[in-house]
Amino acid sequence: MFKTLGLFATSQCPDTSCNRPRCFFAHGENIRTSSAPGVVSGPSKARAKGGNSKNSVGGGSKDGAVLNAARGVSDVPLIPRSEAAQSLVNKVTTPLPKTGRSPAKPAPRPADPITPGSPQPQSLPTNLKNSPQPWADRQKGLQTLFTQYSKLYSTIPAESVQLARRSALEQENETSAASANLKAYKSAIHHAAVSISRRPHPDSVAHPSIGTVRESRIAFAEAEKRRASRLTRDRVERYCLPVKQFPIWRYPDPTDSSLGSGGGEDPSAEGTTQTCSRCKIPFSVLSVNPESRFGECRFHYGRTAPELIEGRRKWIHSCCKRERGEVGCEDGVHVFTDGEDDAALARRVGYRNVKQVRDGEETEGVDVVGMDCEMICTTAGISLGRVTVVDEEGAVLLDELVRQTVPILDLNTRFSGIRPGELDSAVMDLEAVRAAACAFIGHNTIIVGHGLENDLRALRLIHDKVIDTAVVFPHDKGPPFRRALRDMLVVDASHQSIADRIWSVKEKLGYFIQDRTADLGHSSAVDARAALEVLKWKVREDAI
Repeated sequence: MFKTLGLFATSQCPDTSCNRPRCFFAHGENIRTSSAPGVVSGPSKARAKGGNSKNSVGGGSKDGAVLNAARGVSDVPLIPRSEAAQSLVNKVTTPLPKTGRSPAKPAPRPADPITPGSPQPQSLPTNLKNSPQPWADRQKGLQTLFTQYSKLYSTIPAESVQLARRSALEQENETSAASANLKAYKSAIHHAAVSISRRPHPDSVAHPSIGTVRESRIAFAEAEKRRASRLTRDRVERYCLPVKQFPIWRYPDPTDSSLGSGGGEDPSAEGTTQTCSRCKIPFSVLSVNPESRFGECRFHYGRTAPELIEGRRKWIHSCCKRERGEVGCEDGVHVFTDGEDDAALARRVGYRNVKQVRDGEETEGVDVVGMDCEMICTTAGISLGRVTVVDEEGAVLLDELVRQTVPILDLNTRFSGIRPGELDSAVMDLEAVRAAACAFIGHNTIIVGHGLENDLRALRLIHDKVIDTAVVFPHDKGPPFRRALRDMLVVDASHQSIADRIWSVKEKLGYFIQDRTADLGHSSAVDARAALEVLKWKVREDAI
């Protein structure tokens, strides 16, 4: 058997007539004591089998005394059993003396070992009063997130530590706020850590993998949305307006060779009699002191639409809510337009195609561009005041004001957005601006816009690859009727209810277009981007 420790070897056996062959307690008059109080010097090797045995500790025999002396046990009087038991009880129940110090608290659980020199996350504040999770658990969750973010951002070492700390803190705060209890918090931290570990490693701070789980999910969705709606030539060619439909939608005929030859014989109509396009009154075109003639024309700038008033259908102007035929609500000067008479427009400034503008050079331009033009009123009729060309991402390629070569009658600020004095700094005339636009518009470039026939006429450009959003989303009355870009309706065929299938453009794009035209005017850049965004929405919907 195993060797005993002899912890009771210095204590007198309570049984006065002990007959145990191997008793744990000491026997006899001399009981072994250690040199220091409370320290046991060793186990007893001799146990008495009887009162007169020579191996007995008691009995007073010579051999027992010698053995006790060898063990270092001093002579102690025997204690009766009852007194020994009572002494043991008193010793156990006696209270400890008060020292004035509170009992020691249990030692805290040691923290996980930290590799020397390794970056650590920023500690959470200790006064988390409204947090449903303990501080220690939140700090542990923060460490878990920081470890995963550090691995994720290891490919951008210059900013990995700071990015990991910021992302870990933001993610931990979001998780804590969304978790009602500690169990839900730990589960959410685990799922977040797994989600972070599965992200692709970023190559820059603009990568969709940067940020919290929610931020990264939104960024990846936006990236997928951009990929699905990318306007490449192959994906949007089917939306191009067929050349045979150009006359239906009143576009300049690209097959008419007479438009591209000559032009510019009659650049200004000054001194001729024209009919005012606003008030329909004949007038003589003059450029002398137009400010003094202000008020000679009273007109309505808003369009008319039918309304049911007092049981009768009436045509009401949108600008002042007056009935058609009433005196105008706006004062100005007489202006005119050559309308859609391409031959008359060519006599002002000749038409040119891309090849002619580039002097016969056939170079590839941008695959898809958005274009919008703003027009003003001059002695040549409706003239180009500003042109904007953007790429399929909406970045501006060209945005120029046009220097006029004929006198200006009205800037038409309400719709053009061009204010007095702005054209004074313009350096390019119409031909120079057209050449600058054709630096990006090639023979096969697809031009996207809304009501592009007016823009092409103002720019005097002949082009056969166009996508008109007014045609892609047609008016319910058919051509030549068109919806305004701000009022255009988008139809989603995935919904069965007609009411659920129709939204306005501002609801689909998330912002207003052509808003506050009364005081700010149109913005050609905004309109060009809006036309592109509407087409992107169409491409995404048709791909589903």
